Amino acid sequence: MKLPTEVEGRQQLADEIHARPFEPLSTPGAALAIATLREGPDDDALCIAHLARLGGEASAAGAATQCQVRCGALRVRWERHTEFHTFTVFTDLGELAMDQAFDTGWLDALPHDWLASLPGRMISATELAVLPCPGDPPHARLVAPLFGSDLLVGNRVADGAATVVSDLRTKEGVTRFLVFDHAMNRRRAGRTVQRLIEVDTYRMMALLSLPLASRRMGQLAAEETQLASLMARFHDATDGDEVLLHELVTLAAQVEHAMAENSARFAATRAYSGIVNQRLVDLRETLVPGLQPLSEFMARRFRPAMDSCAATSARQTQLSERIARAAQLLQTRSEVERERQNQALLSSLDRRQGLQLRLQETVEGLSVIAMTYYGVGLSNYLLKPLAKAMGWHETAVTLVAVPVIALLVLLNVRRLRRHLHQSADS
Repeated sequence: MKLPTEVEGRQQLADEIHARPFEPLSTPGAALAIATLREGPDDDALCIAHLARLGGEASAAGAATQCQVRCGALRVRWERHTEFHTFTVFTDLGELAMDQAFDTGWLDALPHDWLASLPGRMISATELAVLPCPGDPPHARLVAPLFGSDLLVGNRVADGAATVVSDLRTKEGVTRFLVFDHAMNRRRAGRTVQRLIEVDTYRMMALLSLPLASRRMGQLAAEETQLASLMARFHDATDGDEVLLHELVTLAAQVEHAMAENSARFAATRAYSGIVNQRLVDLRETLVPGLQPLSEFMARRFRPAMDSCAATSARQTQLSERIARAAQLLQTRSEVERERQNQALLSSLDRRQGLQLRLQETVEGLSVIAMTYYGVGLSNYLLKPLAKAMGWHETAVTLVAVPVIALLVLLNVRRLRRHLHQSADS
């Protein structure tokens, strides 16, 4: 069958839905997942090279976003995420007693320093043990010694096919989960284990913003106080607009710089928190008497931390908007003041123009008189011989010449003024 030309990258897009498949796990079995932060462009190559130290050929998938190797009875998987890498070691155990659930002797198959020398800084380490349990799970007081804590959380998961117990505490750098398998196959056990790993890993990734939120809250309080002081001075008009505008711009730059630094972190926290919540839903919990549900514990302890991060992000966004409104108010007041000054200047110009017009009219009147005087004086030289020839008196000639010359001068001045106005209008 011949098909049209594919869109570039179509196969990769189609394979995305199959990326990071669940690793099947037999019961009894165990897994250890370690997440390390990505800190450089060469991290991927370092991780793959570190995986290659185990021997065998690494099978890559999804444009080298996932590789897996076997190391004896162990299956080791590397996965690349946006901000971190995960190395997960799986093993199927032939027999495992409950008091040996967290015995990590099976990791001896790895090279001595292999785990300690993983690329990047560790953000989470999760250990899981899956034990067969055909009937009801052991009572919490029998399981508590394995964790060294009486404060256990857990629930039936996978529609009652398994029971998960944990204290969600980090001991020796590791968070431990104990899974009692009541009726799971290998693939369902792998999905359950993977979801628990992701709950713990994404929980830690989401909490990376909490120290930043705590520190930023204190800074926001100081910035809001500074803005309130600026607005009080703006209201009282105790300082000039230029001084207020300078301080406001400085404050705005400070807030925007902080938002540029931490907005991505808070956005990542929202995404990771959503994944944690979705994985808890995917576990499909049912209540176990005597245990606090995992989702309830997370809602009581994890959700307030996420709400604090969300509140900090929203608060700094609101502060930025308030600063923008304050700057707009200051700019509006400055524009109103400039308009008032411009109006006063225009009024002054109008008064000056009126005075100049009256002065110009006065000068024009004097000019007409002067030009008429000189015109009459010149005309006398021309008209005197004519007056003698016709027997007229010189005074009579002058009296006749004055209005004629004055009218001619006036008409010429008006014509010149009209021509100047037409030139100015064009």
